[in-house]
Amino acid sequence: MSERKEILKMLRVLWRKGDSSLRRMYPSWEDLEANLDFTVEEKTKKEYMHKACPYCKLMQKIEKPTDDLFPYVNCMSCKKPFHVDSNLNVRKLTEEEEENMPAEWVRVLEDLNKKKMAIVFKLE
Repeated sequence: MSERKEILKMLRVLWRKGDSSLRRMYPSWEDLEANLDFTVEEKTKKEYMHKACPYCKLMQKIEKPTDDLFPYVNCMSCKKPFHVDSNLNVRKLTEEEEENMPAEWVRVLEDLNKKKMAIVFKLE
């Protein structure tokens, strides 16, 4: 499971930062590993359409987001992110979405009261 090893390497980097969410929730690395639930989705044939970027109007191939988990795509021309819904409709981001846009490679959502967190990685 090379995916698992890659994820663990990324988590370890995040965990080693002293003030990270992972460190606050799991004080020991072994505790984090014991509570790690790891699944890999099989690649399936993706639905796609050619749509225009809502900003620069460049036509491009847009794929249906995976279970609406992260429904954003960066334009190939202007590099601005835009929203893609499950019906493959595109729209500009709202002000709130622009402010809360996560980093490209990891998205950490935390709820310290419930001691739950979801981390979404995009491996290419």
